[in-house]
Amino acid sequence: MLEEKQNILIIGQGANISAIAKKFLNHKNIGEIYITPESSIKLENIKYIDIREDDTTGLLKFALENNIHLTIPVSEKALKSDIVSFFQANGQNIFGPTKDAATIALNNAFGKKFLYKIHAQTSKFGIFDKQQLAEDYLKSAKYPVTIKCSEYSNIIDDRLTCPTISLASEYLSVLFSKNESDILIEEFTFGKTFTVYYITDGYTAIPITSVADYKFTEDGDGGILSNGIGCYAPDFRISDIILSRLDNIIKNTLSSLEKKETPYLGILGVECVLTGEDRFFVSEFKPFFQHHDCAAVLNLIDDDLIKIFMSCINGFFSDEYEQIKTNDFASVAATVTARQYNKHINGLDKIEDLSNVDFIKTKKTNNDSYLTEKGALFTLTRTAGTLSRARNYLYEDLSEIHCEGIKYRKDICANKNP
Repeated sequence: MLEEKQNILIIGQGANISAIAKKFLNHKNIGEIYITPESSIKLENIKYIDIREDDTTGLLKFALENNIHLTIPVSEKALKSDIVSFFQANGQNIFGPTKDAATIALNNAFGKKFLYKIHAQTSKFGIFDKQQLAEDYLKSAKYPVTIKCSEYSNIIDDRLTCPTISLASEYLSVLFSKNESDILIEEFTFGKTFTVYYITDGYTAIPITSVADYKFTEDGDGGILSNGIGCYAPDFRISDIILSRLDNIIKNTLSSLEKKETPYLGILGVECVLTGEDRFFVSEFKPFFQHHDCAAVLNLIDDDLIKIFMSCINGFFSDEYEQIKTNDFASVAATVTARQYNKHINGLDKIEDLSNVDFIKTKKTNNDSYLTEKGALFTLTRTAGTLSRARNYLYEDLSEIHCEGIKYRKDICANKNP
């Protein structure tokens, strides 16, 4: 007897949406994969629908009419609309956190206070609604400081690292002039950034892998602090001791949310800074795989993600899974950015496998040429038997791409050959 084909709806846009959709295309029982909203660059064998990410009623109607087996909301806009609670109330399978549960990852200020409450080691911080109080805090702060808007964004950089009080004060003035509230100011933590991703049903969490993140836009950790500009996985620097301590943080997190009757179901990333051997600070939570690391992580997973997601939804996760099956490969990824609009990107056709490219804000014209937007354009990921080989493949591909004003870090995974 043939198994019924499973139709999937993915809500969001960017490199992580592209990567997860391509992962599902390899699933043996996949039917149609739908993505909303529309995109100028469309993946083969994927259908795009023109429904807003936060149009919960329209999306539910589409899911019912098209026999959607599983919905995966990735975008912050979709999660903030509380589509998860709405779909759950209407009997639909949806893998993601409710609005209340996701607040720890979608609101920088709330997430920071939450880390403090569960006694996770994190940097010194203050949260401010009034500019004068924030300015007073800056006078006694230890520099550099990082200033974050309250609302987290995976696409727009929502933070700035300020080495001086004058720059910090100037940035605060800009934020308060835009009527921002709950502005987070924290001491900058020196070290190497990494993220560990977990799959959770709200009660049990299983780690997938660790990722070494590159956050600054320039080689050698110079330039502007971003949400992520490149990575490699797994991060060989992360010891079992660190993973054990992170497991305790995750247990405390899930326990606290469960007590509030807001269990977190979905992918949960814990971003940290490695400050010494087996020592780290927790920076923030992530509500899904990030644009710069999604394909890198997914390429290491050998398990059936749709089955895992459904197991979480149906309440069998802790009974059916003790670990997530991963392979012995390694991934290296870089995000290419642009300083200007509408510049032609040449050389993408010379890359042997364009499926290694996940677009974020690139435009495609009617004659199949690619044009820049300003900011992050796409993430290119290569996976191989070793980190050094994956890195070589990555930079061979990147060397084929030419465009006025584009840039990417050239030191990702440099001198790493574990």
